[in-house]
Amino acid sequence: GIIKEVIGFRSFRLRGFEKMAGEWELACLAYNCKRLHKLTLFS
Repeated sequence: GIIKEVIGFRSFRLRGFEKMAGEWELACLAYNCKRLHKLTLFS
């Protein structure tokens, strides 16, 4: 739910399990990069 709220990831754009898994990994990576940037900025 947090990824849907923070980066607006609501649905997958690609078809197929492997493509969907890759898209999910990119969404998680984007969220973690954004979070890491915010944490390092304020410490």
